[in-house]
Amino acid sequence: MKNKEPIDVRKYLGLTLAFSLAIILAMLVYFLIDRAGHVSNYLNGIIKTLMPFLIGAGIAYVICPMVNGLNLIYLKLFKKVKAEKRVALANSFSIYTGIIIAILVIIFVVVMIIPNLINSIIRIVQLAPGAIDKLYKLATDYMESNPFMREHSENIINASYDYAMNYINNNLIANSNEILSNLTIGVMGVFTLLFNMLIGFIVAIYLLFMRKKLAKQGKMIVYSIFKEKEAESIMDEFEYIDKVFSGFITGKLLDAIVIAIICYFMLLFYKLLNPNVETMNEVMIAVIVGIFNVIPFFGWYVAWAIGIILCLIVNPGQALYFLIFNFILQQVDGNIIGPRILGNSTGISGFWVLFAILLFGHIWGFFGMLIGVPIFAVIYHFIKKAIFKGLLRNGQFKMAVDYENEYPTKETEKFSEKMKAAYERIKEEQAKQKEEKAAEKEEHNKLKEEIKENKKLKN
Repeated sequence: MKNKEPIDVRKYLGLTLAFSLAIILAMLVYFLIDRAGHVSNYLNGIIKTLMPFLIGAGIAYVICPMVNGLNLIYLKLFKKVKAEKRVALANSFSIYTGIIIAILVIIFVVVMIIPNLINSIIRIVQLAPGAIDKLYKLATDYMESNPFMREHSENIINASYDYAMNYINNNLIANSNEILSNLTIGVMGVFTLLFNMLIGFIVAIYLLFMRKKLAKQGKMIVYSIFKEKEAESIMDEFEYIDKVFSGFITGKLLDAIVIAIICYFMLLFYKLLNPNVETMNEVMIAVIVGIFNVIPFFGWYVAWAIGIILCLIVNPGQALYFLIFNFILQQVDGNIIGPRILGNSTGISGFWVLFAILLFGHIWGFFGMLIGVPIFAVIYHFIKKAIFKGLLRNGQFKMAVDYENEYPTKETEKFSEKMKAAYERIKEEQAKQKEEKAAEKEEHNKLKEEIKENKKLKN
């Protein structure tokens, strides 16, 4: 009887485990889809609870480059202090200085915008009666000069009056309780935000003090789970993600500050040329332009519209001046200032920038418009890397190199070197596999020949 081949138990155990995991995953996906509303509410509750920590992490991440720069300055200032104390003092002073600067910037923005916004609203209320009289006179003159409008003006006025009264009765008065409730929720939301910001700054201080320790712990976790080469690759990806986010956020903030300063001096120049003419507050317009400049692509146009409307309230001439110089400033920022400060920190084209703003803006609103571009840049990077690895695995290295030469990016040289190294490694592995297969074939052929010789001898 022929001996039966031994059953590979590990193979069947692996298949069983994979099948079980697939079933569990399918059940989990079905549960998440079926209970999407409950899951969403649960996740929203967790996010609301952790909001102070998320805000603190965001503050710490944004001001961390400034803290590192201040740390170097304080180390030079405390030269005469002992080494151990000098490092601790420089670290503490740099963190608290960075936090104070961040708080002062927020206070400055709030103090500049809110009082001037209130003044603008008061100004609108003051100008409203005169504007209504002018509009009424214009409408009256038009109706008198137009026989058709004069004939039907009474019907138009009655219809407009009925529509206004219906709207007031059916919407405003009927929903007054809801409107008051929404106002109360809005006021409570403001106080909640202020509380979260206060806790967030405390969390940011702790995170900044622990930043080196947390980075070391994260590295230890990665190296404890993965092998050395895999861990190094993962750490390289974390470094790339940090580079994209920090480069984009700090670059955008710096760009916004530069644009706000230029805008302020341009508006001040108009005021100096027209000393006897009333103008809209220059600081408020400049701060609005700077804030919305942080949002890629759409920010300029939003700031443009708000600035023109605010200037029109006080001085149409200033609005025209703002329209012209802001258009020129947008071109200068897009072609000179922005590229100098930001460079190619994201590595994606304008089309994908617009796509990312629309997509993440729809998902997360204003916050999504702020961070959507670096998030999409990271996703784009991983997809590109996966495609290039597939090309390398399939021996299509030239196609990947040709693409990079035709559409170069800032990280091309470094990425090409990595690709070449990966390609050489893959070639070596393939050569080894061929040698092993050839050796196995030779051994198999030798065994066949020995069996044939043994059969001949027996016969």
